[in-house]
Amino acid sequence: MASGRDVVETVIYRIQRSRVFPDDRDFLRRVAYTESKFGEEPATYREGYNGGIWQFDRFKTTQFDAQSNGTTPELRSIHTAIRDTLGINWMQAKEEDMLKPLYSALAASIYIELTRLTRGPIPDVIKAQDMFWKDYYNTNGGKYGDFERRAQELLEKDMRASGGKIDVMMVVDGSASIGQHAFQTALDSMARLVTLFDLEEANVGMVTYSNTVTSLIPLVNNFTTARLQEAIRGTLYPDAGTNTYLGMMAAVDEFKKLPENRGERGVPRLLVVLTDGNHLTGPKPGIAAQKAAKAGIIPCAFGIGNDIDDSELLEIANNISDYKFRTESYYSLQQQIVLIARWVKTLPQTLKMGFETSETLKEANEKRHYRLEVPENGTTIRLVNERGESRGYWTYADERPSSALYDGTIYGGETFIPPPQPAPGNRSDTVKTASMSDLKIAIESFEANSRLRMWILEGDATESAAVKLDFACFVHVAVYIFAAVLLK
Repeated sequence: MASGRDVVETVIYRIQRSRVFPDDRDFLRRVAYTESKFGEEPATYREGYNGGIWQFDRFKTTQFDAQSNGTTPELRSIHTAIRDTLGINWMQAKEEDMLKPLYSALAASIYIELTRLTRGPIPDVIKAQDMFWKDYYNTNGGKYGDFERRAQELLEKDMRASGGKIDVMMVVDGSASIGQHAFQTALDSMARLVTLFDLEEANVGMVTYSNTVTSLIPLVNNFTTARLQEAIRGTLYPDAGTNTYLGMMAAVDEFKKLPENRGERGVPRLLVVLTDGNHLTGPKPGIAAQKAAKAGIIPCAFGIGNDIDDSELLEIANNISDYKFRTESYYSLQQQIVLIARWVKTLPQTLKMGFETSETLKEANEKRHYRLEVPENGTTIRLVNERGESRGYWTYADERPSSALYDGTIYGGETFIPPPQPAPGNRSDTVKTASMSDLKIAIESFEANSRLRMWILEGDATESAAVKLDFACFVHVAVYIFAAVLLK
């Protein structure tokens, strides 16, 4: 049976992209880890039990209302959305389908959403989520504290350092509405976020703003992690107005100071804006987001509190919902910052034909993500494991490749990847041909301190292709000689 982090991450990513359910504050993923450690506990798929990874055993409540034994308007709305976005007719699902990770997750999501509609929103903070889980989800088997313990364990795993090439500017709102204590909490969260990065490969800086830019940690610096954290935590609180545009543009200017080869190598550039409200002065921050995107920078918005104009938050994220996050307070930010941490680890480096890249993956199961446009004659990936062992996964689908979702695998040596082909028929789960020239690759280490080198070659450059070419040349020469003899 399917299990593991890759399976859960793939399922949740697919559900989130469907937009069927509102933001769950990472609750669904934490439930999967609490209930079965992502399906890796031996009893997950025990005989006679169909709860699956989410150990969900109230399947009938996802199809019919328990009191009326009918389908309520809320259920019908959810069922319609699932059918339209995921192509699943939920009323035809059966209890044994819960053994499939996607169905187990959908059943849990439906139940959690119905609970949210009647009992109130899912809390941001893990301790409060623990009570929500025990009071409404696992009412029989678990006990208070079980969810909190495992969710904290998962949080620590999510926040572990990961290498990879990336350039990040953090833009922190220092307006008067925040308050000294909340501002310091935000700095602590940013200091924790920088531990994700290997500063030998990554550049990380920070802008603090109010009416003006009041503090700047340059993107190009020679700080150690400890020194960078010290500089972040030592930032003074501006305690004034809000000119988000100005703060964002100061960050955009920092990316211009990077070495030219960073852009040429397709290193991802990320601008993270933390704000608790609307801009008060200056141009709209959405204008800065557009300028950032035009410069190849990904603008990301993290809204804090309940007074934020969600449409403005979306503008800061350049109108891309996947790049918009929010949490209810600066206190919960300390835990919800993991949403950005997990996302950052999947940002791909953009490669081009003829490129060569090398990576050192310090932990087992660490990943690197890439994307590239494939020409009409395909591409060959040459992977050399210089130390340890690594393997890759590739896909043309608009999803993240992993051991749970891939069109093909990449092993040491040469792997030819053909160009994308139009999807047959009119299936709703296929990717539009227009977007399918964009190949996604994930390389994963299987040993700590693995080192690899990878080349991106145009066309089929594998040994089998060379053999075919040699054979074709031999046949051509043989025919030429035979013809020459006949003409004598």
